[in-house]
Amino acid sequence: MHSNYLAALRAVFNGISQRQAAKAHGVSRDTIAILVRFAESKGWSDLDDLEKITPADLEPAMARQPGPGANRDQSYVMPDYDWVHEELGKAHVTLVMLWEEYAERCIAANKRYYGETQFRRYYHQHAKQKKATIRLRHKPGLAMQVDWAGSKIGYYDEELSKMREAHLFVAVLPCSQLIFADVFRDEKLPSWIKGHVNAFAYYGGVPKTVVPDNLKTGVSKAQFYEPGINQSYQELASYYGTVILPARVRKPRDKGAVENSVKIASHRILGKLRNKEFHSLFELKASVAECLEAINSAPLTDKSMSRWDAFLEEEKDYLLMLPEVPFELSEWRKAKVQPNCHIAFQGHYYSVPFEHLGEDVEIRATTSTVEIFYHHQRVASHLRLHGKKKRYQTVDDHMPPNKLFFANWDAERFINWGKQMGPACAEVIRRILDRAVIEQHAYRGCFGILSLRDKYGTQRLEQACALLLTRSRVPGYSQVKRVLEKGEDLKDNKKTYTVKVEQGAPRGFRRGSEYYGSDDRRKGSESNVKK
Repeated sequence: MHSNYLAALRAVFNGISQRQAAKAHGVSRDTIAILVRFAESKGWSDLDDLEKITPADLEPAMARQPGPGANRDQSYVMPDYDWVHEELGKAHVTLVMLWEEYAERCIAANKRYYGETQFRRYYHQHAKQKKATIRLRHKPGLAMQVDWAGSKIGYYDEELSKMREAHLFVAVLPCSQLIFADVFRDEKLPSWIKGHVNAFAYYGGVPKTVVPDNLKTGVSKAQFYEPGINQSYQELASYYGTVILPARVRKPRDKGAVENSVKIASHRILGKLRNKEFHSLFELKASVAECLEAINSAPLTDKSMSRWDAFLEEEKDYLLMLPEVPFELSEWRKAKVQPNCHIAFQGHYYSVPFEHLGEDVEIRATTSTVEIFYHHQRVASHLRLHGKKKRYQTVDDHMPPNKLFFANWDAERFINWGKQMGPACAEVIRRILDRAVIEQHAYRGCFGILSLRDKYGTQRLEQACALLLTRSRVPGYSQVKRVLEKGEDLKDNKKTYTVKVEQGAPRGFRRGSEYYGSDDRRKGSESNVKK
């Protein structure tokens, strides 16, 4: 049997867990633990040290175990579980550690001791009899559990001029039982993220882990594993230095604290406010905050202290520090750099260095910025545009020099392509180019019109452009496409239209190749925005 002991010890030193080593070599976990401690006492720290010993060298370790026939007290020593429970509340303390200390004391006193499995079983029985909280997973500052409450509460949405239902976000620190609650318009990702940010601010610190309910709340399981959503949630965790640890399926004790807190919040917040009228979400949030303070300031059952008292005394100092600036949710999208050296994002356009023309890039957008990444390296950053659509953020240095770009792409070439379709198509393209503040901004629309030929043919494209010129002095790609989709050009396809070519100065100004080759070209990150 001694050879099994040595093999099991080698397995542990090779990185195998004590549980797996015990099972593989037919010895108990208690025996493995004793062998490991004995090896440490001898200074054996790696596999090279074990190569120098024989199974007989382990005999002293096993001789130290109390056993039948030995001249010693045969009764088992019952651990002091009140002390065990108190010690478990301290940071970095585990049941395994406490069992090892208990076993060492018994060995030193020549007493028999319980194995780890029995030690754990008796502790849980003790905690249940005393109605004490089992603190195995409730170390101070270790975890924050989060969830959505199932119940909702009504309020009047001023923007939509109708009644809506608000959703209650709940977080709790299991150690001190300090609860956080807030209401949101929905359970979508932005609300889910904002709930976390607000909870961290409320606690004045960040726990080492965040435990959501298996990611079914706010973010569905299917959605969570899509790159964009997963990336945003992981960004939140990385920004605050915490780790997302989803609760295990069918493991209710993983999320017991938050489920109990959801019940408390539902009863003492939603229940209390059920008959009140709220004329805005802001008004509802203020009332929820008042109810929350009442919950956290009230004495806990069978205790003289409140949740706030317990938090300040036991947990606050174990939280990680908050960053100076709160996390801002980002959206991730993919895009292709267009011939005008811009990418499109939510109706606006942002420039990208011309070296990435035609490449697939990733967009990271917050409420204030838009960043463009190529192979995980940021290549452009802009202030985000809001409001009126189809505006541009352009950095001059992103535009290409004459020799690399304008020899292939310019207004004359687009107009000549249009002439191959017909005079009406050429005139539509000319007017699109003339309207552009910067000529390159119009290239996307020009390409769009010319691409319609592939689907509708040259004749229909020319007829649609001619029809549109009778209706509008400022034709564009979307209008031409709409005429073709509705088949308006087919209603009287025998009718011909006279194309009137407008004369005069263009509405915008164009930057030709001479601009990009001049000494007056601006450098740096200043952006031009089309008004």
